[in-house]
Amino acid sequence: MATSTSSLRVVPNTLSLRERVTQVLREAILNLHFEPGEKLVERRLCEETGVSRTCVREALRHLEAEGLVKRTPTRGMFVSEIGPDEARQIYEVRSVLESAMTRQFVERASEKQLAALIAAFRRVEVTSSGKDYLAYARALEKFSACLMEGAGNDVARQILDMLSARITYLRTITARAANGEQDSVVALRKVIEAVQRRDADLAEQSSRDFVQNSADFALHILLKNSPEAAER
Repeated sequence: MATSTSSLRVVPNTLSLRERVTQVLREAILNLHFEPGEKLVERRLCEETGVSRTCVREALRHLEAEGLVKRTPTRGMFVSEIGPDEARQIYEVRSVLESAMTRQFVERASEKQLAALIAAFRRVEVTSSGKDYLAYARALEKFSACLMEGAGNDVARQILDMLSARITYLRTITARAANGEQDSVVALRKVIEAVQRRDADLAEQSSRDFVQNSADFALHILLKNSPEAAER
């Protein structure tokens, strides 16, 4: 864990203190300030954030519900580690929902919503080649949000929102491990091109291909860096 505590200092604003602490700790996990599997000690978190243990505990409970931290009965709270099996399941859900929502976007989205989706894709392009892995993951998150908005299916959006933190976390982990090797932009560009042509069949298939491409890449990275692989 990084020794500097200034980056986690909580500054009061319009959010409630619990919400702000949750936000700060979430960002610290997503940008890998806390490493996967790292033990989270309440006393240390109180010192770093400058808030009470009660606030820290409430924030950790919220992050546990998001799947970013895990509690063990005897050893306390740890940053979650996403293994190959969990990642595979996340991508299976994404493949079904995102491809269907891409079809609905083609069928329902306004020109304004299409413009927002294209702008979100441009941001993905800009961030894909840099070393700010969380910015890249956030750009993909924004792209997905624009897609869900244009699809107009609130239930599907709520389901994906439940997975949002883990999806972003997984993207950050794999992007950092890849060290610039990943190229999801080409696959995502095919989705955009199909959407612009209002070709629902092609857009749906392109979305499915994009998710599968991302899944193959992530699983390759996770399997390569698994404890079992390290022992071989």
